[in-house]
Amino acid sequence: MQYIKECLQLLYWIYFKPYTLKQHVQAICPEIANPYEDSIYERSAKANTNLQLQRYDEQCWWLTVLVPIAAVFSYASLVEGIARLRSESIVFEFDWGVTSLFMLAWLVGHLVFLGIRIIGRLSEFFIFMVVAVAGELLIVTLLDITTKGLLSKEEVAMIGGMAFGVFGILLGGAGGVALEVAGGIASGIALGIELDMARGVMLFSLIFGVGLAVMLSMAISVDESVAVGVVLAMAVGFVGSLAYDALYGVVFFSCVMFSFLRIFFWLPELTWMLLLKLSPIPVIRCLPCLPPRFDQLIYLPIPFLPGFVAEAYQENQAAARQTIDYLITSTNQQKAARRAMSLISAEECKCCRTARDIAEIREQLSWLSEEPSPGLAACLNISQDVTAALEASTLYRQAQQLDKVLQRIDRQRTSLASASAREATSFGAVLDNWQGILQAARKTLREQAAQSDEIPQVYLAGPALDPNKAGPLFKGRRDLFRQIETLTLSAQHPTLVMHGGRRSGKTSTLNYLPKWLPSDILPLLIDGQSLAATSTLSGFAEEFADLITKSARKVHSLKLPALASVTTSDDPFVTLRRWLDAVEQAVPDKTLLLCLDEFERLDEIVRSTDSRAPLNFLRHLIQHRDSWTLLFTGVLTPEELPAYWSDYLINCETLRVSYLAEDDCLELIQHPVEDFPDIYPTPVAHAIRDLTGGQPYFTQLLCHELVEQLNRKKAKTVQMDDLQTVLPAVFERGYQVFREFWQSLTDPQRALLLAVAEAKTPSEEAMRAAPVLVRKEILAQQNGGWYFRVPLIYRWLLEEQGGLS
Repeated sequence: MQYIKECLQLLYWIYFKPYTLKQHVQAICPEIANPYEDSIYERSAKANTNLQLQRYDEQCWWLTVLVPIAAVFSYASLVEGIARLRSESIVFEFDWGVTSLFMLAWLVGHLVFLGIRIIGRLSEFFIFMVVAVAGELLIVTLLDITTKGLLSKEEVAMIGGMAFGVFGILLGGAGGVALEVAGGIASGIALGIELDMARGVMLFSLIFGVGLAVMLSMAISVDESVAVGVVLAMAVGFVGSLAYDALYGVVFFSCVMFSFLRIFFWLPELTWMLLLKLSPIPVIRCLPCLPPRFDQLIYLPIPFLPGFVAEAYQENQAAARQTIDYLITSTNQQKAARRAMSLISAEECKCCRTARDIAEIREQLSWLSEEPSPGLAACLNISQDVTAALEASTLYRQAQQLDKVLQRIDRQRTSLASASAREATSFGAVLDNWQGILQAARKTLREQAAQSDEIPQVYLAGPALDPNKAGPLFKGRRDLFRQIETLTLSAQHPTLVMHGGRRSGKTSTLNYLPKWLPSDILPLLIDGQSLAATSTLSGFAEEFADLITKSARKVHSLKLPALASVTTSDDPFVTLRRWLDAVEQAVPDKTLLLCLDEFERLDEIVRSTDSRAPLNFLRHLIQHRDSWTLLFTGVLTPEELPAYWSDYLINCETLRVSYLAEDDCLELIQHPVEDFPDIYPTPVAHAIRDLTGGQPYFTQLLCHELVEQLNRKKAKTVQMDDLQTVLPAVFERGYQVFREFWQSLTDPQRALLLAVAEAKTPSEEAMRAAPVLVRKEILAQQNGGWYFRVPLIYRWLLEEQGGLS
């Protein structure tokens, strides 16, 4: 009795709970890593020393033999009986004789193979190949013999049943149940239909009989074997319909699809879900009764399932999480599990009432999937940013960080438009709510900071200024913008070369160009360092197009054609020219201002590729593309470039990025942003300007350290003495910039600077470097003597004199 009970339980697991079956097999024999892919021969070898595995193997054998026979005859009897009751005449009649012979052959085939297994282990590969070829030949031969009438259909059924039985067993894995049912019963009955279609086999009986058989195959082989089995069966159906009879193919195809979708189980499960939905039973008590708990093979979506789990989460988080884990690991309802997690996360995010709640939501939802939905991923990232903002050292910095978070929310809301409508709606409402919460938190922080003794730290000494982050911190350069606009729109626009010293604001100027130029000029920024990182000509062409495309999208929200959208050529620059044609068509009536930052780095490409093709391409762009204007930006002037550059910088107009004018520099010092407190008396502001010479980076650096010192002292105004006190911190913070400046000079240039700093008479060789240092705005001459344009550099040289000499 216990043996029968175990067989019935095993049968239930085979039909409905394959993941549970897998756990059962692995508990019996842990050596079997994946019982669904383990071959029958390996199973037999292990069963010789494992009594539990041997018992399981025998049970699988009995089920393989008896279940298909019982299923076919049961459904055949049921359907034929129903047909007789509903009609006075015999509409459908099942051919019991032919089918009985076939089933007998099926049983004999299993017994024969059982004997082979007892005799000894055969070569799996050899048997597979031989039987596969023999099976295909047998199908064709039987159909041909039957057509010619050389054998009776009873004889053909006997031969076919035995052959398909053995063929199916040999192809089967995981305890001899994986494919033999589908291969033997389904193919055999389909052949029987073909032989006896005139007598009329009930289609409904066929669908359920073959459906159960194929489902049994799929239940054991859940992963690759499911796909292989279904595709194989459909292929056999289509081939059969083309080669022999259309009805054979249509019926077989319908059987497989009906069994694969398992509608005969899904419909009652759907009804059960509706009953649970309408019942007054608490949702948390319904979780153990959900259909996936009893049927792990459901492929079709189950309505209300995600909502059930999400609602239960509000009552019992542990139970809901356990249900989600079960859906992910032991069913085919992963989509439902992900949808439930999305509903849970959206509801939890909606419950946030303060900035602190938003910061903590990431930790609360840390148990969710490692691959969150786009909406949840956006919320988790924002939560992390809010956490970082609230951990900032001062109130002003907390408010500044929240500014960045609010900007990110705007970007995330736009990106959600590409997600599903349901996702965009759910998490779009969350982002709207969070935006209001964070705006209120930012306002509160600003009010608290204004009432405190803290001075806001707004100065940025370091990277190039970004309009989206630095905003009004960029000062001056209006004359430079007007020059670029005038030259770009001239009838014969020249090539522009904008040069200036390091950290003079060249890249920042390029970043702010789109805000100052009219809409008919389209600035496109290319980073020369990115181009220099390529080592091949094709890599250069691809990076060139990619940088332009990204710049258009980031700065102008403009989608340009991809390089892959044009016809390619063996020559990457031919492809690039075709792409330029597509770009010009995409933005007609626009002047495209190509801004190549750090253009001197192109020399590295010329050396690495031993080719001037990139420069020749740029020359083509200058001479033959009227809608394009090139703006080269770098440290060197055209006269300082290698000689071969003269062939490419034709009709060149140079622009200098100099130090800030006095008014612009004072504006940066005293009013870097709106509502900045008045901390600089006028004499102090002028002293700062004199010390930095209006050099943008050093001005930002000095003001940054002055604000830090005020906050440490709890003071409100910068005094003259503070300029001297803060210099060591300035030299320490800007040490790498000072060293980079020093190392960029030649030995004669260094000698001249040290002589001027020490008030010594420079040598004749050092004096020959004077014109270059004047052109670079490092030195200037007055009343027959030399002085530093940036006195801060002079002070650094005195400080570092021992280490530099």
